Amino acid sequence: MTDVSPPAPSVQSAQDDLAFLRALVQTGDVMQRPFGESYLAGGLCYGAQLLLSGVDGLGLWPPAPAVSIAIAIAPTVIFCLLLAWIIRRARTGAPPAGMQRTIGKVFGCLGLSNLGLIVVVGAVALRERSLMTWLIYPCAVFVLQGAAWLVAYNLLRRPWMGLIAAGWMIAAAVMAIFIETMPVFIVVAGVGLMLFMALPGWLILRGSKLVAG
Repeated sequence: MTDVSPPAPSVQSAQDDLAFLRALVQTGDVMQRPFGESYLAGGLCYGAQLLLSGVDGLGLWPPAPAVSIAIAIAPTVIFCLLLAWIIRRARTGAPPAGMQRTIGKVFGCLGLSNLGLIVVVGAVALRERSLMTWLIYPCAVFVLQGAAWLVAYNLLRRPWMGLIAAGWMIAAAVMAIFIETMPVFIVVAGVGLMLFMALPGWLILRGSKLVAG
């Protein structure tokens, strides 16, 4: 009789998976530092961009085209430079093969999810010629971020991760409430990025006891 049972996982594969799980809970790991740096940089750059855009939209300072252009361009340029530096430095850490495989899958899934959102929401917004419909996209991205942190909370049982997950989703709901009031929508998004992206990145980067458990 032919044995049709699935093959047992290799010892190397089990070791890779254990290395990845260990990396998630150890502070100062080669994975956590680049992630913390990237999350902090993204939260600061784009959070500041949205907050400044919101202040500009509320008319709290005299209109200046040069300032508006700088707000639109500078944060992305700064973030790209920081991200390139973080990626280049992280390569010297040589993370385990299991970690590389898992990180690649996670980022691939996130990228496909965001691409799918852009296609779906963008197609409807274009057909309806509705900016409001397009603004559903950033709300959905906030919900996805919250879902990712909720997964992390369920895996690691760190209460602060649950709070970050809830924060992302609450921010998304508030943005949806103020979707017709653009300056408020933008300010809420900026505050959300500062609190739920930059702050967790800073905590991870510091190797806080919150991260270690």
